[in-house]
Amino acid sequence: MKTKKPSRIKYWIIILVGYVAIFLIGFFIPIAYDSVTHKDNQTDMAANAASDSSKQKQKSKTKSATAKKATVSAKSTKSHATAALSKIEVAAGETGYAIATKYGLSVDELQSLNPDVDVNNLREGETLTIK
Repeated sequence: MKTKKPSRIKYWIIILVGYVAIFLIGFFIPIAYDSVTHKDNQTDMAANAASDSSKQKQKSKTKSATAKKATVSAKSTKSHATAALSKIEVAAGETGYAIATKYGLSVDELQSLNPDVDVNNLREGETLTIK
């Protein structure tokens, strides 16, 4: 008895179905895994949205107090402004960007506070002025 060979079309259909199955498994497993493992993420996002709206309400209430403080601080002398500045020493391997972000400044602000120093080419031991 001779065994019948399957036709080529059946062979390629089986191969195609296999590839589609592998693709679908590879596509949907990460999505299902994320939805199972990050359930808390959705509740955290809702809580953050609620806290953000309460923060905005609180900010609007304190704007008038901030405006009063701004007029008082505008009257302060230059010596008070320099007292708010402090000096730091550059450690080995630190960059201008790292120092600026560490102290909440932009690189341009750091450069304007230190016009005599090249912030893009810092050396260990240099002294920088920061806010």
